[in-house]
Amino acid sequence: MTCHEGALLSDNEFHVTGFHLYGRRFEDLGRSEFTQDVKDIGKFRTPSLLGVSNTGPWMHNGLFTQFRPMIEQYNAGGFRPKARGSKASDPFFPVTTPLIEPLNLTEEEVTALVEFLNIL
Repeated sequence: MTCHEGALLSDNEFHVTGFHLYGRRFEDLGRSEFTQDVKDIGKFRTPSLLGVSNTGPWMHNGLFTQFRPMIEQYNAGGFRPKARGSKASDPFFPVTTPLIEPLNLTEEEVTALVEFLNIL
């Protein structure tokens, strides 16, 4: 995973992270709401991690109020929503970026990452 790298701890790119809730009550189409381009459905800019402990709740929809559950979600490989029902044949259903994959962090590494994020 290379989304949070460099001096700003962000690649400043737009990625489908799986948190779009496409076709659901709290749907957030991400960048496509501004560009009107279907290729941007579910894409969100990678935020900088600088000062991240002061910016919660996290994810574009405020889903996480603590770092540990968020890190554990990414450690497991992130969200990979599947198109079901009427969305099963929807050609615009966003697919989570392949950059997000299981991190295989140990419990100690997760704890260290939580501590690191708290001091940024």
